Amino acid sequence: MSSALTAAQRRAVTGSDPATGRLTARADVCTALVARGLAVPHGRAGHHSYYLSPQGLQLRADLTAARPDVPAPGRPVPAADTFAADDGTGAAAMGGARRAAEVATAWEGLLRIRALLMDGATDVPAPWERDRAVHAVALALEAGGCPPGRADGAGYAVTAGGQDGLPEVAWRGAPDQDAAARALARCADLLGRHGWQCTEHRARGGAPFLLVSPRRTR
Repeated sequence: MSSALTAAQRRAVTGSDPATGRLTARADVCTALVARGLAVPHGRAGHHSYYLSPQGLQLRADLTAARPDVPAPGRPVPAADTFAADDGTGAAAMGGARRAAEVATAWEGLLRIRALLMDGATDVPAPWERDRAVHAVALALEAGGCPPGRADGAGYAVTAGGQDGLPEVAWRGAPDQDAAARALARCADLLGRHGWQCTEHRARGGAPFLLVSPRRTR
């Protein structure tokens, strides 16, 4: 069923209210879902609200089942034993083969989400990534083999910046600012291949950092 939907219809299903199933998409998208039996109208003619039907709720569960285990906006942070991308700002995640497998699984799940919601495209961020951009950028860096920052070693650090909350990527532990800039250039190249636009900036002290934003869909 999901493969027969357009990207806009899939986004409407996955973006519906998690408690009520109410849709917030355009009216033409909602009526198309009604025609497929995935939604029902409620209210007077011309003043409809649309809600997922039981079939629509089941489809939403199927579409979201492959998502990496990250907290939805307004929901509790997951327990410590669930996956979280390493943003390089806190305690080191458990390393080794187990961590590598967890990161690979999360990245594969993210690409499946992109393909489902973006008409098969995997080179631009899905809508939910834009809502959790720090996590998504950190995952892309970690999956791409960039080392996260540590007290005893150089690496990236991803934080929410002041400009509309866009992620900022800094490089900690470099011997000098030129070395940090070169490392960030490699990060920018990696993120660019995965749908993120990066611009380099300098802090007041001259330290370089990247401001990261999602590339626009075609």
